Amino acid sequence: MKDMATTTTSQKIEKALKILNSQDWYWCMSDYTHPAYDYACGSMRTFVELVASIGDNVIVKALRDLWIATYNYVHATMWNADEKAKIKYDKTKNQLMAIIKPQFSIAA
Repeated sequence: MKDMATTTTSQKIEKALKILNSQDWYWCMSDYTHPAYDYACGSMRTFVELVASIGDNVIVKALRDLWIATYNYVHATMWNADEKAKIKYDKTKNQLMAIIKPQFSIAA
C-alpha cells in the first residue's frame, strides 16, 4: 500500500468516499456485538485519519459533513421511508460532492 504522504489528494478522496459508501451504518442493529461494532468503529477511524491528511480544509469539511449527513439520513430512514429526509440528503450530498469532486458537478 502506498504511504499516505505519497498518495494524491484525489486518491485520498476516492478512498474516503469508498470507506463512506461501504460503512456499516446499521452496525447498531447488531446489539453492540463484535465484530460489527469493531468494524464500524475501525472504518470510521480510518475515514477520519484519511480525511485529516488532506491538505484542503474546504474538502476536509465537505467530507466530514457528508459523513454526518449520511449518518443522519440512514438513521432517519432506518425504520421507515422518509421522502423529506431523502430529498434533503440528496440535495446536501449533491452540494457537498460539488465541493469534493467539482469535475462531476452538474451545472444548474
